[in-house]
Amino acid sequence: MSALSVGRKGSGQLEVMQKAGWKIDENEKACYIDVDEDDDDTDVGLDDSKRVYSKWCYLPDLILEEIFTYLSPKERYYAGLVCRQWYRAFYLPTVWNNFVVDDRTLTRPKYNYYSGWQYCLDHMRTQNCLARIGKYLRGIEFRPWHSFNNIYQFMTLLSWSMDKGTEQNASPELVGMGRRIRSLVYHFPCNMSQPNDPEGIKLFGTGGQLLKGLKELLLRLTDLHTLKLVDFVLERFEANHLLDEVVCSCCTKMRVLNLVNVTTTHCPIMHVGLFLNLQVLTISPQNIDDDVLSLLADTKLRHLYLLQNCYTPSHLTISACGVKAWRSLKKTNPRMRVHLRLENLADGEVVLQPEAPVHSITYWAPQARIRADLLVRMVDHYRNTLAVYGHELLPRFSSPKPFHNRVDSLMLLLCRQCFNLDTLIIREKVSTSTLLLIARTAKNLQHLYVRRFAVILRCDWPRHPEWSDEFYAWLKRNSRSYEAVEREISQILKERWRLLSDRDFKQLTVNVKSGI
Repeated sequence: MSALSVGRKGSGQLEVMQKAGWKIDENEKACYIDVDEDDDDTDVGLDDSKRVYSKWCYLPDLILEEIFTYLSPKERYYAGLVCRQWYRAFYLPTVWNNFVVDDRTLTRPKYNYYSGWQYCLDHMRTQNCLARIGKYLRGIEFRPWHSFNNIYQFMTLLSWSMDKGTEQNASPELVGMGRRIRSLVYHFPCNMSQPNDPEGIKLFGTGGQLLKGLKELLLRLTDLHTLKLVDFVLERFEANHLLDEVVCSCCTKMRVLNLVNVTTTHCPIMHVGLFLNLQVLTISPQNIDDDVLSLLADTKLRHLYLLQNCYTPSHLTISACGVKAWRSLKKTNPRMRVHLRLENLADGEVVLQPEAPVHSITYWAPQARIRADLLVRMVDHYRNTLAVYGHELLPRFSSPKPFHNRVDSLMLLLCRQCFNLDTLIIREKVSTSTLLLIARTAKNLQHLYVRRFAVILRCDWPRHPEWSDEFYAWLKRNSRSYEAVEREISQILKERWRLLSDRDFKQLTVNVKSGI
């Protein structure tokens, strides 16, 4: 009897030892997980009616979808093993709206004699992953940083799987592979400089086999609605044929197209005018000219974004489109709106397009100042169309305090001349009296964002001859406190208005389509 009990105890210890083992944590490091034997057997004889079960398995599908979107593919797989409900949620449509492929996606460490340990694409894992979720993917986003070969192999394997899925005797796991993909995003890291490089930015574009693999994949995605290709920095002969496959496969289905810095030199991308149902186009100003505008006039384009970032050439080297081309476009497509935007951590200016139907001008540049000559030109060109103007992010420069050196008069000029102004963002120093005058002058102003830290409690405007004594007294009285300014502007805008702290201003996002 004792031998039998000893045998049972040994088998229990063996079972516990089998549960323990080496595991890989989220940092790809090995750790040993030890499972202790539980001597408390009180739950063995517990009645099932007295057990308390969690209700996580009864979460609605909408909540499960939202939770699964925050998980990585590996975490989604482990969550799908919990219960049947979560296993079913693994295949819900919204979960796979965006599949991010980076340097570590579906890879395994491999030792290289010259470079040490490197992460290489695991073809078996990738093939099994695509076999399970390939038919559910709705969007793919490529974000390589160093391992371009992994991205190329993933694209090649996906193209091969899609070809195999269209054969007559195809495997059931490959049937419908990639047919639900509606969005493809590719951000290329074109800056190859090191942090201690004295020359700063070193641009190297994509091309060769990597570009060929991408074009082969685009040829097989026949239902693309969104395509974003950012910072490719191609040569002219490569840029002229970049969208050949996309035009052939989905020229009537494309809705959103982003082509940022396809080249760093002047090279018009004529293919953008062949997407007849295109709604939103984002392109760099060096990749558009009069011929492209004439093609866009015959499309259903509603929003044209001219975007400049840190890799775009200087605004002094980029030529604007012709006035006749913009006039012809406004006549043929009067509903189209143009948005000028600069995204750069250094100083810079947007490329103005005379006679263009510019709806918004926004800066995402902490060192960009408001310049008087440029603002006057904006007012002259876009006084009838401009609705959104402002600088986002906190400034990395100090604004002057004297009235004649500040931007108060420029902001008031903008509000007086641009009568359709709907949204205004001010981050440089202005006085409280200026804010009151802006709120009274801009009749169509709906959204006014101002940094509290940059507002000076002062009424330093010289009295205008047209101002009455009552109005001037109102201006001086309410310029003495922040609370009075917030109260008066709230009454003018007919909604609660307040000055923004630096934290709130830093998180501010502008709706450039406001006022349409």
